[in-house]
Amino acid sequence: MRITYNLMAHSWHDMTNIAAACEESGLHAIAVADSPLVGRELYVASAACLQATETLTVMSAVTNPLTRHPSVTAAAVRSLCDISPGRVTVGIATGDSAAWGAGLRPARIAVLREYIIALKALLRGEEASWQGQEFRLHWDDARTDQVPAVLVACSGPKVLRMATEVADGIIPAMGYAQENIDYVRKLVDNGCRANSRDPDEFDIWWYADVSFGVSAEVVCETQLASDAQWLVVGGTEGKLIPPEYIPLLQQMHADGHDIQTSYKNPNRGRQLVERAKGLGLYDWLYERDSRLHGTAEEIGQRLRELGSRGIDQWCLWQDGGDYPATELPAALRRALDAGT
Repeated sequence: MRITYNLMAHSWHDMTNIAAACEESGLHAIAVADSPLVGRELYVASAACLQATETLTVMSAVTNPLTRHPSVTAAAVRSLCDISPGRVTVGIATGDSAAWGAGLRPARIAVLREYIIALKALLRGEEASWQGQEFRLHWDDARTDQVPAVLVACSGPKVLRMATEVADGIIPAMGYAQENIDYVRKLVDNGCRANSRDPDEFDIWWYADVSFGVSAEVVCETQLASDAQWLVVGGTEGKLIPPEYIPLLQQMHADGHDIQTSYKNPNRGRQLVERAKGLGLYDWLYERDSRLHGTAEEIGQRLRELGSRGIDQWCLWQDGGDYPATELPAALRRALDAGT
């Protein structure tokens, strides 16, 4: 099983320590969020991670097509590849807090698709087309033999289908009930085959929150429902939601697009749990939650259970819990060891 630790960008010094802890703990990658109103600069933080490690993969998780021109992203990614070729991955989506935090609407799927095509062309050293303009990177000494993979974060079928056309994989947050897992796999299989691609070569890194605490039962009282916002992000169409639950889920997450509420309120998880229970949604959400909550042993057991269903690549975001960022990698290692 391979684990990526996803987090907001910290200072250069902190990122070097966190990345070193990830590598020492045997994690596969560190994934740095692109949310400049909440965390430090994505690519500066990513450079710190690469310089502090020798084998760890470093990924953006995730950038967007709104706040950076593709030429800017391509130059940043290629510069990271200069530091350590083969250890860089690009994660991208339509735009979350980096977009709405600055008053922007998420990008349309067609815009994200065009952006990915342009970015991949630039990373290959080819001419790109973006919004009616054509251009390329004029770098005489840039390496193009190792082009980073591009993964698309998705919470619904439309973005996922687009990803099977132009990207190298996905980071899905689409639930962990068996019907959700089967649905994601079916969409990937159908999308890849429709585009003459091998589904087995399409990478899936399952996204979920992870929270360490005294027990899974206790942690679920404060964190469970915060892992459910995917159900309303980008709309509810095609997300296997009973129609009568849609307005309730929208009500539950109506205040989610506010940085102070989403990122700075320490009681956010508990408030969402209370809302879910009050709206009669808690049990339904529980079945769809990753439930990577509790002690290392409990999280390891849950990882083993989901691993038996073929979910063996994770992109995990710490939601509350008992550990600072520098100690979470070791806690994840203990959970992995407990799950073997």
